[in-house]
Amino acid sequence: MIVTATKGTITPDKMANLFVKYGYRSANNGTYFSAFRAVADEFNIGYSETSKVDTAINLLRNNHYVVASCGNGLFTTGGHYILLVGIDGNTIKIYDPYLYAGKFDTSTRRGKVTVKGNTVYCSVTNFKKYANAGRFFAYKEEGNTKPNNDKSVKTSTYTRYVKANGGLNVRKGAGTKYKSIKVLKNGTKVKVEKTSGNWSYIINPNKGWVCSTYLVTKSATSKIKNTVGQTKRLKARTTLYSKSNLSGTKYTYLANTTVKIKKNVSTSVDYVYIPATKRYAYVKNNVYK
Repeated sequence: MIVTATKGTITPDKMANLFVKYGYRSANNGTYFSAFRAVADEFNIGYSETSKVDTAINLLRNNHYVVASCGNGLFTTGGHYILLVGIDGNTIKIYDPYLYAGKFDTSTRRGKVTVKGNTVYCSVTNFKKYANAGRFFAYKEEGNTKPNNDKSVKTSTYTRYVKANGGLNVRKGAGTKYKSIKVLKNGTKVKVEKTSGNWSYIINPNKGWVCSTYLVTKSATSKIKNTVGQTKRLKARTTLYSKSNLSGTKYTYLANTTVKIKKNVSTSVDYVYIPATKRYAYVKNNVYK
């Protein structure tokens, strides 16, 4: 984007090929800091770099594009580059290459920026306080072209997993006042399309709104220990249930009753067969000897 804005269009594949050719792509698929100076040399663009945020902001005011390397904070939970494309008074205009629906609606980011089109607007105060930016790479804007940053952002769906032992309601609207149309089991994989406050609109496996509090980035079911096919004995008098959320009809069995595990429903619940009564039921998996 910087090269295109200052020198004319260069496509991403050509830039990527340059990085690979000259060894600026790191072993873990990141980008070395030395790449930024190399870009300036390759395309003859005025360049400077700094670790001071005030210096970077002054360069931004003085017709520079500034790449900021951010750590865990407002823009990322790991390492991430963003581009500061302008400043209006004390509001920084930012292009975030990893902008998606609801990114700034989480509890630690909410209210700290605004998003219009594909531009993120952040006050200088909030940027200093929350961006956790440690290195800045500035390129002089020579007035040849201007980046088009006014188009609506194209957001992609992203994956989350249900973390609710009793299941999660899918509702017709973003709030508990709306009717539940489906209950998703704990561990269900969902696709989120957009968010509204603390509610997420999912499009798979069902369409509707769910409370974002009960969505996590990693599946709890991926940590389930596979015990299917194993035979166990109950270590004490135990209640089993007809439903997977440990509700419905209750069945009580004595200590030493043998059960055969048919399915690991979650990290804490198994679906079992009881040979003595030829019954299938659900039980917590901490009840075995």
